[in-house]
Amino acid sequence: MFKVLLLGNPNVGKSTLFNSLTKSSEHTGNFHGVTVEEKRKVVKFEKDEYEFVDLPGMYSLNSFSYEERVARDIVLNENACRLMVLDANSLRHNLYLCLQLDELNLDYKILINNYDYFKKRKNEINIDKLSKKLDKKIEIINAKKIKINKNLFNFNENNVNNLNFKEKNTNFFNFPSKNLLNNKKSNDIDNVKIENNNKNIIFIKNNIKNSENLSKFNKNIQKNPYLYKIILEIKQKTNLDENKIIYALNGIDEGIGGENKKTILTYLERVIEARYKYIDELLTDCVKQDKNYIYGSSRADKFLLNPFVMTLGFFILFLLAIYIIFFLVGDKLSELLNLFVDKILFTPFMNFMYLHFDNIWAIEFFRGGVFSAFSIVLSFLPQVVLLFIFLTIIEDSGIISRMAYVFDDVLEKVGLNGKAIYIMLLGLGCNTMSAMATRNMNTKNLKIKTAILNPFISCMARLPVFMLVASAFFGEYAFLVIAGLYLLGIILLLIVAKILNKTILPTKSSELLIEFPPIRLPDFKHILVVAKINAIDMIKRVFSIVLSCGIIVWILTHTTFTFVYTDIIEKSILYIIASKFSFIFAPIGLNLAGIVLALIVGVLAKEMILSTFAICNNSLDNLTLISTLTLTTSVIHFNMSSAVSFLIFSLIYAPCVSTMAVIKHEAGKGYMWLGLLAEFTLAYMLAFVVYQSIERGIMFALFAVILISIIVISIIYLARKIRDKKVFCLFCNKCKRK
Repeated sequence: MFKVLLLGNPNVGKSTLFNSLTKSSEHTGNFHGVTVEEKRKVVKFEKDEYEFVDLPGMYSLNSFSYEERVARDIVLNENACRLMVLDANSLRHNLYLCLQLDELNLDYKILINNYDYFKKRKNEINIDKLSKKLDKKIEIINAKKIKINKNLFNFNENNVNNLNFKEKNTNFFNFPSKNLLNNKKSNDIDNVKIENNNKNIIFIKNNIKNSENLSKFNKNIQKNPYLYKIILEIKQKTNLDENKIIYALNGIDEGIGGENKKTILTYLERVIEARYKYIDELLTDCVKQDKNYIYGSSRADKFLLNPFVMTLGFFILFLLAIYIIFFLVGDKLSELLNLFVDKILFTPFMNFMYLHFDNIWAIEFFRGGVFSAFSIVLSFLPQVVLLFIFLTIIEDSGIISRMAYVFDDVLEKVGLNGKAIYIMLLGLGCNTMSAMATRNMNTKNLKIKTAILNPFISCMARLPVFMLVASAFFGEYAFLVIAGLYLLGIILLLIVAKILNKTILPTKSSELLIEFPPIRLPDFKHILVVAKINAIDMIKRVFSIVLSCGIIVWILTHTTFTFVYTDIIEKSILYIIASKFSFIFAPIGLNLAGIVLALIVGVLAKEMILSTFAICNNSLDNLTLISTLTLTTSVIHFNMSSAVSFLIFSLIYAPCVSTMAVIKHEAGKGYMWLGLLAEFTLAYMLAFVVYQSIERGIMFALFAVILISIIVISIIYLARKIRDKKVFCLFCNKCKRK
């Protein structure tokens, strides 16, 4: 089996190429960090098997982020055909990584993507000349349309690493880490400074195989004067051989003493400048480009990069999208889907059951357990698909990068940065996926903070719950209530981020490295692919998690402790157990055992809240379920105050278990529990204030707000003492800590 690595800078088309070659549907997008770990797929072609590996984007071997370390580890350790994907519009940045691989004598083939866009702007690349100067095979491709062919690969004897690797897990390297730009929000990497982060990464020791390879390696250095002169200077000061020096300049510095390492680090900025000077000379000879051409620039940026215009425009666009998705187009599509499911599946099956079975338990099991849990959640499939289409349009159009730029200053004040925008938008679809995307954050504290704050953004699974309850009590104004809930979630996220930044998770100001893709119309084919993927994903969730859990909930809500079937929910096992905890939720008006039950099972998956409503209220469609929520005779019902309380509480009270698992992996067990405690406490306090205010009046609300403010300030004070390691001095005078 042949292994093929797809590597290069972020946002050059690696994932698109991977999808084309493997006929996959992996997520692609116009933003740094979309791919946070490698993706692998084996494909058969002409009786041979090829394992394609889509690597996260990296700017340099001197990696500074999680995804770059993942890519670097694989590139240097796995023997494979390396396909270096370059963007014709960003050759100056892309070629930097090529030079580093050349310095390590690693073989690769260059694939230049997006050349059609580059050429339309009256620019041109002399491929033959560039190929000769780089001594590499170069091919122009269209990543969206390319197919597997033998000429694409570069399998030969020189393809295998000339570096002799030891067995894995035997050595650890401290490697320099590349900081973000000194000049904030610049697209130019010239100003990059390298600092030593002294981070450990599992790596394999590199040695030269034999004298032949050593000779070849030295020639490779000598053909690049920009590097050779610097190496000679370092050699005179450190007495290290050329090989160790070149490894260290590329982040591989095991076995080099502290003083020698410090000496080499002082040359890194000069090496970066020398490499870019060489690249500029190379491009001057091989590329004809309009001097005024700036890739990604657009006339629309004059307006889009205005904070007021961007904020107001996105908020209006989001409101419009919510209205169209849930109350205009989506609502009608949902009705059609309900009609289809009823006519094709439910009615024929139930008629069959009535004719051939007389067991009431079996009939009710399929009617109220299987079909109720299935149809209620599935009916929101059109809205979910439309929501993902909206997010895809925002991402593909190039807007997200500009949003990150505009909102970076605001987010920096609360200890986050512009990259959090992309994670928030991912969270609109799925909190689990957005929690995984926090891996590309620059620092540990920033990563932890973003991960535990991620559930404040409502995922698509909560939207149907909001829509159902809001429609029952607010009618035509329900979409404003839903938009208000999203806005509340964002405000709470910013407040909690500020508190964490001032207490246990401080983050220093970090520069934002971001490239602007051009503003363009989204690819219609890609939109359809995204819609298809998310539709299939939701159907899978309905048939796996929702349906299986719904069946369990139905059985436990229709079975007594004596294991006898009952159609009186109040006598069932699950209802009685839930009623034991209902006193906890009495102060926020949610003390009905059915509501408590829905909130508990909602931790498994937020879709389960809907199915539990349907099972408890014996409803088979949305309209019937909405009407039952206002009836006091229903097992689950609300009044106006309890409905508002429920909406606020369910907004942030707890993420689903899959999101918790990812947060635990990315941030740690302790921070996962901290986030969960903060979310539940904040949800409870807000629901308490709102519910009691509506029930008892504004004076009570004022008193509650003051009391809660005192509690929050006390918690913040205690947290700061914990951060400063002075918490023990609060309780005794025997110890004093600085």
